[in-house]
Amino acid sequence: KARQEASGAVAEAFRGDRADALDEAINAAQAAGVDLLELESALDRLEELRAVEQGEKIRLALADIAFLVGQDDADGAALALEEAAAEGARPEELEAAEQSLADLRMRLDPEGEGRRRRQEARKAKKGETKWNYAGKSDNKLVCNDRYREHEAELEKRRMLAFRGRGRFKEDAEDQGDDAQERNIKKERAEVAKEKGFVPLPSTAAAKGFQFGRSPKEETEAPRRLTLRIHVEVGAGIDLHASWWGMVVDGIDDTPGQPGLRLRDTIMEVNGTSLKELEPDDAEQRFADLLGDGAVVLVEPHVELIGMLTSENPFDQEALQGDLTRFSGDWGVQLQVQPGNGPCHGRIILEGTQSAVKAAKAELENLM
Repeated sequence: KARQEASGAVAEAFRGDRADALDEAINAAQAAGVDLLELESALDRLEELRAVEQGEKIRLALADIAFLVGQDDADGAALALEEAAAEGARPEELEAAEQSLADLRMRLDPEGEGRRRRQEARKAKKGETKWNYAGKSDNKLVCNDRYREHEAELEKRRMLAFRGRGRFKEDAEDQGDDAQERNIKKERAEVAKEKGFVPLPSTAAAKGFQFGRSPKEETEAPRRLTLRIHVEVGAGIDLHASWWGMVVDGIDDTPGQPGLRLRDTIMEVNGTSLKELEPDDAEQRFADLLGDGAVVLVEPHVELIGMLTSENPFDQEALQGDLTRFSGDWGVQLQVQPGNGPCHGRIILEGTQSAVKAAKAELENLM
């Protein structure tokens, strides 16, 4: 009697369209002792219903992406995209959704989206990191790199096993920038679902001109370094003269100059300034003062990016000509790059730290 009742429940669920009800009826029939051969058609029907439900979930997730993109909700659309990928959406569907999300991010925050794309490109290019324990040392012992890698892999698996048991469990803040960002987006989505969607403040540039975030080189303190001179190859650095000193164009491996970076500007040699000299005079003074152990004062190269937003279209070529004359007066480099339209543009200001600091305020007034 129990088997008959269970078989009847399976038949009734078979005629329905709910996978969970059919799954529950099949489990009850198996517990009552119904043979699997009798349940074969019901199991096939269960797979069909699950496929239909999965397809419906994918369709709803893709529809959510399109709706959220239309509402300018990039965070919600990103979470919906992750849900669609987890449900098994087709690659072409995911690619189209990713493209629409990327277009939305580019429209809302072009600089942030460009930075994200550069990070993704670097990650894709970097590939798998390989360890090198050999280096250049006086250790004559032969080191088996594969043994070290094996030990590190074992330690990694031990830590994962401990975390799975609840020990050494990390907070989102300790799992890196990507995990922390995903956690913030998830919390925002939960709050939006509970209290209603509230759009984030617009990141679009205000009308006029303004610089973006200042790089660390702008506030970095000047460095004092000691130069090395090799009897055969000399200092091993390529330089050119500027109004602010000698700019580093290249650094050879021999003899090597610790602490010196490309595009740094050497402002002083042994306390003698190289600023505000004609190119020939700056090169001659540097050559006269150069020697093994010479102490130099070095400033870093700074690059600032400003966003120009105008109510009316502007002539980028004419603007580049004006900025070229300005850069000649202040000893910096200025470049105009097109933006998202004829009313938008990017202004790149670069040069040695002192030059950029002196020209920054004047450029803001000019723009």
